[in-house]
Amino acid sequence: MLELLFPSNEKRLRRKFYAAARVAPPGPLRDYYEAGLPSFDTPAADLRMTAIDLETDGLDFAASAILEAGLVDMVARSILADTAARLRIRPPAALRAESVVIHRLTDDTLSDALPENEALDLLLPLLAGKPLVAHFADIEAGFLDAACQRVYKAPFVGAFVCTMQLENRWFPRTRAADGLRLGKLRAGYGLPAYTAHDGLTDSLACAELLLAQIAHRGADRLTLGDLVRR
Repeated sequence: MLELLFPSNEKRLRRKFYAAARVAPPGPLRDYYEAGLPSFDTPAADLRMTAIDLETDGLDFAASAILEAGLVDMVARSILADTAARLRIRPPAALRAESVVIHRLTDDTLSDALPENEALDLLLPLLAGKPLVAHFADIEAGFLDAACQRVYKAPFVGAFVCTMQLENRWFPRTRAADGLRLGKLRAGYGLPAYTAHDGLTDSLACAELLLAQIAHRGADRLTLGDLVRR
């Protein structure tokens, strides 16, 4: 009966979240689920969120490796710079040359990086209990899920805020083919240009973009339900 109190999109997410929690083994993934989900009616001004960016060796969730995770916590009006973190992950095989050109992470750079299971053990506590902010969040959601399936044999489910989707939903207009790219949207808000394809820099860039979007939309009347990916 309590489910009736939630909007339909929140009910769907909670069903997925608690179904995944039931099959998560003891350890970091179970602990992540035990931290729970914030209510969709939580005012945006009261939310603490984590902006995250993953650099990967391709776009196939199951076959491509996560190489780096950059993340930083934020609230609706500021970024908590002292929470910024970078985790590098050692891939199971040699990197593809075409992907190295994009993310500039080489086999030598990653030789001392953590294996995937150890990196996830460190990453999940940093994500627990908070909405996750990403630009084109389907990528981060898909790679985190695939990694948790490999390491813990259980799915990853989270409340994602997608800055690309928000821009299209809140401020729809005719755009160029690349008009929803992170750098292009940042320029439209007068935000500085950053070097792309660095996990930590891109997570900061995404957090700054969300601050600008919220400021233009009006933080005082927004809730998590307004922000979360649909």
